[in-house]
Amino acid sequence: MTNSILVIEDEANIRQMLSIALRAEGYDCLEAPTVAKGISIFTKQAPDLVILDLGLPDGEGADVLSRIRQTSRVPVLVLSARDQEVDKVQLLSQGANDYVSKPFGIKELVVRAKVLLRDFNPVIAPASPQRVFGAVTLSVDDRMLTIEGNNIALAPKEVQLLDELTKQPGEYISQQELIRRIWGHHHSEDSHYIRVLVRQLRKKLDDYGCSSSFIENMPKKGYRFSHL
Repeated sequence: MTNSILVIEDEANIRQMLSIALRAEGYDCLEAPTVAKGISIFTKQAPDLVILDLGLPDGEGADVLSRIRQTSRVPVLVLSARDQEVDKVQLLSQGANDYVSKPFGIKELVVRAKVLLRDFNPVIAPASPQRVFGAVTLSVDDRMLTIEGNNIALAPKEVQLLDELTKQPGEYISQQELIRRIWGHHHSEDSHYIRVLVRQLRKKLDDYGCSSSFIENMPKKGYRFSHL
């Protein structure tokens, strides 16, 4: 079966260039120039991959990402002229699978799209029960962390991080392994992603007046969930 790719990009020349390159590789290509059109096509056509520009005329691409993540795990590759590391990490933590800065090489982007489609597993895992560790409860399906009665909503990558750590409580998982599990093999060298994500999660817990001491890290060993 041919994979379909939705390109949400307001610049007609970029949209056309991407469509030509992707069709040449054998993909079906859907096009949308706006947030509204993109969401409409995504809902009706259920593409296998979304290439999403951030700066759209009727809204932010981040809003499209949020809408997609409400119902789907389909891979999303973000395009943006914004090249600040904090912007990249924020979008990746919100559920984007990859990020390409403009201007970009079309060959590289096509390869990244192929990797995302190859690595994506569309099978939804069975609902997992809540994981309870003393005063800490993690609900992966609801993306909710409860600490001593405080309900803390988690971003997609935050819950993925805690999901991986609580599968093996007390055991260290290396940064490279966590990156592979959360972002995929093509980000295996981007160790700063984990550091920024953990810092972001710890700040969120601090804002709620909750301790983040159960997330431990040790140089050369990685991170672990300590429930003792």
